[in-house]
This record gives sequence, structure tokens and C-alpha cells, in this order.
Amino acid sequence: MIEIKFGGLKKTTLLMYDDIDQLPIERFNKANKYWMLHDNIGSSISDFDANHFNKLALLAGEKQKCIAELNNFRILVFNIQNEINVEHLSFACLVHSVNGEEQTDLSEDALKRLLKRLSDKGLTQELCKKKLSKLGKKSILT
Repeated sequence: MIEIKFGGLKKTTLLMYDDIDQLPIERFNKANKYWMLHDNIGSSISDFDANHFNKLALLAGEKQKCIAELNNFRILVFNIQNEINVEHLSFACLVHSVNGEEQTDLSEDALKRLLKRLSDKGLTQELCKKKLSKLGKKSILT
């Protein structure tokens, strides 16, 4: 596990899993779900521009594949409208504890509450991306 500190004067301390083999099975399954959603659908409109737009152009003549790609886009738009970022949810799945308080509720609502709480304490997109990237190099996101 790794310890991450962030925030202003009163630092928040996260203890996070840094090895996929450390994840309890339920946590692994939940995190894997969000990683796959992010990898296959994305978390933002820029993900659509980078991935889906080109695919749709290539698949224009293949009706079934085009329909599947449009359905992925529909899920992405739904998530964006509902302020669901699957990359952030995968990050939340890796949080073992906050200031010593173990995080055991892995429901989507609990993960969103955790992200809100961490955001209020100073967690930024930059820090989240850095940590996910750093953890990825240690095989957690492979």
C-alpha cells in the first residue's frame, strides 16, 4: 500500500492499494468494472473525440458495429449528464482508508460520496491522474 497526503493545513491521508494482487476480490471486481468502462467508453467528451468519432467514421458501412459504438457514446453522454466519471470511481475503489477510517462500502453512491469528501478536502483532477498513472506503472491498472 502507499500513503498519499494532500490538502491545506490539515492534511488528508489516504492509504491506497498499489498492487492489483492486494485487492480483495469484491474491490477488484468493482475497480475492474470501472477500468473497463473507462477503457472502452471513456469518461469525457474528449475521450469520445479521441476514440469514438474516428471509429464511427470507419464503421459507417457496418451497421451493427456502428450501432454498438453509438450505444457506447449514449452511455458516455448519460454518465457525463449524471456527473459520473468512471476513471474517478476506479480511483475511489483503490482507497483503503481516509485518515485511518477504512473504506468498505463499494456501492456507486458510497464511492461518489467518498470522491465528494476528498474533493472538499483538496483532491484535484491533477493529483488523481498522477496517482492513477503512477499506480498504473506498478501494474494496478493493467
